[in-house]
Amino acid sequence: MGKTPHHQKGEGRGGGGPANRAVAVSKALSFLLRHAAEREGLKMDRHGYANVADVLAWRKLKSLKVTFPEIIAAVETSDKKRFALRYLPATPQPPTPTPTPATTEPASSAETDADEAEDTRNANTTATALAASTSDQDAAHYLIRATQGHSIKSVAAESLLERLSLEKPGSLPETVVHGTYHSVWPQILASGGVKCMGRNHAHFATGPSVESVLDALSTATWAKKGEEAEEAGQPVISGMRHDAQVLVYIDLRKALQAGCPFWKSENGVILSEGMSPAGKADEPGAKVIPVDCFDVVIERQKGLGKIWERGQTIQTLPAEWTRRGNPKGRR
Repeated sequence: MGKTPHHQKGEGRGGGGPANRAVAVSKALSFLLRHAAEREGLKMDRHGYANVADVLAWRKLKSLKVTFPEIIAAVETSDKKRFALRYLPATPQPPTPTPTPATTEPASSAETDADEAEDTRNANTTATALAASTSDQDAAHYLIRATQGHSIKSVAAESLLERLSLEKPGSLPETVVHGTYHSVWPQILASGGVKCMGRNHAHFATGPSVESVLDALSTATWAKKGEEAEEAGQPVISGMRHDAQVLVYIDLRKALQAGCPFWKSENGVILSEGMSPAGKADEPGAKVIPVDCFDVVIERQKGLGKIWERGQTIQTLPAEWTRRGNPKGRR
């Protein structure tokens, strides 16, 4: 038998089978938790969590008649671990302690509740929540969030992500790479770096390494004609679309030294909101991950290899490539 078509694995479009329904549920869930929660009236805390019962009541999921088991399946089967789940079963309230005189100004009840809730969440992992879901299917006992990709400004990066620091060199990934397209590369150079483009952060993957890509190109693994190589042996990489044509490798240590913040999400994606160029601190949309922090840039789809390295253009992409626009890219 031949290979199973890509869309039959739950990754494509069209049709109405179970795999395609799972894709529709996952996409709707991503859209709500990453972008639409505020305008749709979904209550979400600063960590990006919303109650699953409230999520299921959202009009889009309601119209699809999405069930609690389908939400669990979306969390469990996501190839890029797009969602995190917390289990918060109802527990009896402890007795109210005898009040003591306050020596400092007390925190507001909302702040205290938020801190206590976060402590509880941190004690319950996605794995624990998935295990609990086999016996407790009360949606109100679970919280869900997107692990990264938010455009909702009220979601605080410091509470959602782990900040990377030169003070913890052992936690720094060896590879930080941004996948983009032929048509976007000239725009990146013209704007002075990679921008968030409407999201809270630009996304980066921790692989593949420069060496592995160049080796693959030399052996024609990715350098087949046209788009025949689009899916030839390419693994799922969190933080990058599989059809990225241009790979921008970041010198992470140089970027951190320059003051450009980088974060790591729960599912291993590296993110950055960028930094403001000199004199543009108050200018909306000015933040970039600067070109000065790029190490090497590789064109992989057509097999060109290195097109830019440490501030120097090695090869210029043909104009006909840069005029084609972005591929839509299946998820």
